[in-house]
Amino acid sequence: MEIHTSIVIDAPAFSVWNLLTDLASYSRWNPFITRIKGELKQGGRLDMEMKLEKVIAIDPVVQDVQLERQISWLDKSTGNLFVAEHRLEIQTLAHDRVTFFQIASFTGPIVSLVEEKLETGFRRGLEEMNSALKKVAEQSWMGSTGQPVLAGKN
Repeated sequence: MEIHTSIVIDAPAFSVWNLLTDLASYSRWNPFITRIKGELKQGGRLDMEMKLEKVIAIDPVVQDVQLERQISWLDKSTGNLFVAEHRLEIQTLAHDRVTFFQIASFTGPIVSLVEEKLETGFRRGLEEMNSALKKVAEQSWMGSTGQPVLAGKN
């Protein structure tokens, strides 16, 4: 089973990337991944909490990190009964505009038992995260004046 979401963000890839890789800030802006710690490098282990019907803790392993393009991790905390892969992708549309994608793939024999809850709850979480990322990325890029914020200038 796969869930795909996307949103267009009026900010450059580096700005969106900086927000996604600033793990300590997730609790301030992200309604879905409410806590995340660890190293964003291939093979690194993450410690995170996701808010679904209740808060769940997972410790996925980072599969791939491509600068300003992609982060993916894999959670096998229940063995092969339920395996979840989550990819965050940034696709540049213009200098100051990107499409942000989230793809969540679920495999294993118990997926069919929770498929409906995943489809509604997990999709809602991804979409809430997309909207929050769009808001914070566009605000940080445009600043309060409606003009792009340049490094070292306010």
